[in-house]
Amino acid sequence: MENYDIPVVSLGKHPIETGKYLIATNEIDRLCYIVSNWIGNKFPGAIIHGRPRLGKTRAISYLIKVLPDEIQQNIPMFHIRCRTYTSPRENSFFEDILAGVGHAAAELGRPSEKRVRLKHFFIEVAEKSKQNKLVLFIDDAQKLSAIQYDWLMDVYNELDEYGIVLTTILVGHDDLIDRRKKFIKNKDFQIVGRFMSDSYQFRGLNNIQDFEILLDQYDDGTEFPMRSSVSFTEFYYRDYFKKGFRLVNYANDFYDVFMQIQLEKGLPSEREIPMQYVTLTIEYIMKKFGYLGDNLSTLTKNQIKQAIINSGYIQSELILLDID
Repeated sequence: MENYDIPVVSLGKHPIETGKYLIATNEIDRLCYIVSNWIGNKFPGAIIHGRPRLGKTRAISYLIKVLPDEIQQNIPMFHIRCRTYTSPRENSFFEDILAGVGHAAAELGRPSEKRVRLKHFFIEVAEKSKQNKLVLFIDDAQKLSAIQYDWLMDVYNELDEYGIVLTTILVGHDDLIDRRKKFIKNKDFQIVGRFMSDSYQFRGLNNIQDFEILLDQYDDGTEFPMRSSVSFTEFYYRDYFKKGFRLVNYANDFYDVFMQIQLEKGLPSEREIPMQYVTLTIEYIMKKFGYLGDNLSTLTKNQIKQAIINSGYIQSELILLDID
């Protein structure tokens, strides 16, 4: 069996072990194009929605990393997560945003002082970037209430007075579309126009091509350690990688097994496959069947099915089907 140098990585430190890595998918590429257009056209706000576990949060983290190069503008971008408030309070709201954008004095002062501090923070980062644009991604945005939209609108208006365009992108469940319909019915057109002027439905994996693009990233679009030129697949299948082992060669098998499981469990055949469970499936295959596990030279459909079952995909989809 051929051996060649593979960097030594401390136990548990590889991204496949930690889960701390970002990877492009077909859907993320589509989303990148859409969001680039929103920013380029100075949309004040828009919605990214989809059912749980599709990978929306990771997609936003990836976009923040690549969008400045994609649009060739060093636009400051922030990603915050909305909390559930039993009773929305201005003080907690602005404190959470300040903390989310990384402000060092998020907890100090009264609500009015926190609002002013946020405005000055945004103005300062916009000036430093030499751009007149800011992008704020709000995750779990289905939790926002009408009064919180009013507070966000105040921030938008104050920045607009300084010639700064704030694009607020709401990220959350499909409930966001229902909220938009409700605002329209109630004639809250300011909220709709300011924060919901367009929408994009984020989807999971739907076809073989989606699997091919994703698996190819593990084979050739990843690297660890940095500057090692060793992909994730090469690291875990070091004995067979130079002999041609590639996960992308099993794209048809991955898709077929997921479809087979959907049929067996009575799940809708057109139901998209959440990125979270595909990622967990791949990570299981790397660890269980790669060099540090069984060290297999090929994969079978039964092994792929074992990995899918281990990911929790079946239980999760059955629960969501009951909710639907």
